[in-house]
Amino acid sequence: MNTMRIDMPIHASGTGDTLPQQLWNNALAHGDAPAIREKHLGIWQEVSWTDYLRHVRLFTLGLIALGVKRGDPVALQAENCQEWLYSDLGVQCAGAIVTTVYPTSSIEEVRHILVNSGARIVIAGDQEHLDKAIELRAGGVPVDKIIVFDPKGAGVHRGQLVLSYKDVEALGAQVDAEEPRRFESLVFAVKPDDVYDIMYTSGTSGLPKGAVSLQRGPVEGARSMMAVLPVNKRDSWLSYLPLSHAFERIMAITVHLGSGCVVNFADSIDSVQSDVVEIQPTVFGAVPRILEKVKTAVDIRMGKSTPLKQALYRWALGVGQRRVRRQRKRVEHFHPASARQVIGFDEVRPVPTRWTMSERLLHWVAHMLVLRHLRKHIGLLHVRYVLCGAAPMSAELFEYYMALGVPIINAFGMTELHNIPSASMPGHDVLGTVGHVLPGWEAMKTEEGELLLRGPIGFTGYRGQENGPFDIKDANGWLHTGDLCELYDNGYISIVGRKKDVLITSGGKNISPEVVENKLKASAYISEAVVIGDGRHYLSALIELNADAVGDLLQTRGIAYTTLRDMAANPDVLRLIEAEIETANRTLGRVETVKKFAIIPRDLSHDDGEMTPTRKVKRIHMEKQFRDLIDAMYADTPSQQTVSRGPIDSVV
Repeated sequence: MNTMRIDMPIHASGTGDTLPQQLWNNALAHGDAPAIREKHLGIWQEVSWTDYLRHVRLFTLGLIALGVKRGDPVALQAENCQEWLYSDLGVQCAGAIVTTVYPTSSIEEVRHILVNSGARIVIAGDQEHLDKAIELRAGGVPVDKIIVFDPKGAGVHRGQLVLSYKDVEALGAQVDAEEPRRFESLVFAVKPDDVYDIMYTSGTSGLPKGAVSLQRGPVEGARSMMAVLPVNKRDSWLSYLPLSHAFERIMAITVHLGSGCVVNFADSIDSVQSDVVEIQPTVFGAVPRILEKVKTAVDIRMGKSTPLKQALYRWALGVGQRRVRRQRKRVEHFHPASARQVIGFDEVRPVPTRWTMSERLLHWVAHMLVLRHLRKHIGLLHVRYVLCGAAPMSAELFEYYMALGVPIINAFGMTELHNIPSASMPGHDVLGTVGHVLPGWEAMKTEEGELLLRGPIGFTGYRGQENGPFDIKDANGWLHTGDLCELYDNGYISIVGRKKDVLITSGGKNISPEVVENKLKASAYISEAVVIGDGRHYLSALIELNADAVGDLLQTRGIAYTTLRDMAANPDVLRLIEAEIETANRTLGRVETVKKFAIIPRDLSHDDGEMTPTRKVKRIHMEKQFRDLIDAMYADTPSQQTVSRGPIDSVV
C-alpha cells in the first residue's frame, strides 16, 4: 500500500466535543497511522491522519476564500470517497452546514433539497452530479458555485461557476500561507450546539424532509454506542452505503472520528462482495438486502459443488442453527413493559448466549472444517460483529449468519436521531429484536404502541418547518419515532412496523404489512414484497423476484427465458413463488395470510419512483404504478391455485 506523507504542525488538542476537534485530536494522537484506504487502479492506498487533516485544512480555507460563512448550508452529492470526508469535515470546520444529497437522487429531488435548504454552493462528485447542478441553476435555482471532485465535462463552466476540488485546495493554500493560524481558530470555534448537518429523509411518503442536527447529538451518541460496541484504532470499516444515509454517516464519520478506526472505501456498490474479501474488516455494516445477496451467492455456489461438500455444508450449518434456534425461543419469555413505562439502560438485563460443552466442541469441529473457510470466502473471517440496520431483518437471515459464526447486531436508528439508540451487546443477541436501549437512552411505548425515545438527540426540527406541524420531539424531550414496537421490561425492543403503514381490512383488522413482508422476503427467491389490503377483504402481495436465484434455478431445470418478463410469466416460477408464499403463510395468523400475488415483471427502480435511494418502498407510488396488477388481484374471476391453507391466486 502506498502512503502519502505531508508534514504539518499541530499546536493543541481539543476536548473532542465536536467532530472537527475529534479529527484534530486523531491527527495529533495517531499522526502517520492509516485513517483512510481507497483503491486506485486496483491498489489499496492509505491516507494517514496527518494527511487527512492537511486536506481538510486546505479545503476549509478554500471555502473561506470563496466566501462561505458560518451557518451557510453547502450541498454535497457524490459517491463515497476520501474527498467526501475532506469536504464534509471542511464544511464543518468552516462553521457551515453539511447538506446531504443521495448520489442517485433525481434532478427534482435535488431541486427540492437545494431550495428547501437554501444551499447556494454545491459539491458534486462527477459529471452526472455536475450536470444536474448546472441544469438547476439554468432553471432558476440560486447556485453560486459548484465544486466537483472529477472536473471532466465542466467545459465552458470551469472557472467562474465550476471549480475542481483541487482548485479549492489551492485557494486554501494561499489563505494558509497568509494566515497560518486561521484554520486552528476555525476548528476550535465550532461548538457542540452548532448545527452539524441537514440530512434528508428517504421520502417514502412524499418529498424528503431535512432533519437538522447539532454537533453534540452524533458525538454523544457515538460514545454511548461504543460503550457497548467497542471500536478502536485497530478496527477496520468498509464504507459503501451512501454517506448521505444516517447509518453510514454514524459509522464512517462519527464512530470513525470517535474511535480512530480506519475507513476503507469500496470501489462501488457492485464491488462490495470482492472488496470485503480483500479488506476482511473487523466491523462491518449491512442492510439486509446486501446480506441476502451474499447468502444467495453462497447457496448458488454450494448448489454447484460436489455432494460431499454439500453434505459438509449442511451439517456444519445445522450445528450452528440448532444452537440459534434454541436461543430464538427466549424472546417469547420476555415480559412486555407497561404503556408509558420508561425503560433505561439501568433496566437492561442482557440475555447471554450459553453453550454446553458438547455444543462448543461440535461447533469447533464445524468451524475448523467448514465455517471458517466460508467466512473467509465472504470476507467476514475476522469480523467482530456485523451491524445491521436501515430495514427490518428476517429471523431466517439472522439465524443463517449466526449459524455461520458471524455475530449479527441488529440495531435501530432513524435519520432524525443521527444515532443508534438500541443494539445488542455481542453475545447477547436476541432474534426478533433490535437489541436493548444503550447507555444514556430511555425508551417508552405509548398506549397506541408507538416507540418513543429520549437521549442524546441533536435533532432540532425539519428545515423550514422548525416547531411546525411535523415536529416529532415533544416538550419533554421524547422523540416520536412513528414505529410500532413491543418494548420489554428487560430493555429489549422489537419493531413491529410503521404506524403510518398499518392496514385496516374491511373486517376491521389492523395489520402491519412489514410483518408479512419480512416473512415473504425470507425466501431466497423473493427480493421485495409489498402487501396490499387496506380496506380490502383479504391481503395480496406484489412480488419482485430475486432474478439471480430464480435464474439459477431455471438454469438447473433446463428452462430457457430471455427477459425478466418471461421469467415472471413462467409457470414454474409461479408455482415456485406460490410455494414460498405458502411457507410464509404457515407462520402467520389467519388474517395475515396472503391470498393472491402478482409478480412484477421487472426490477423495482428508484429512477421510476418506486423505491427510495436506500431501496425503501414508496407504497403510495407502488399502488399507483401497479394499479392494474392490484385491481386484477381483487377481480371476481381470478385463476385459482390451491394450497394447503387455502387458495392463492397468481395474476400474470
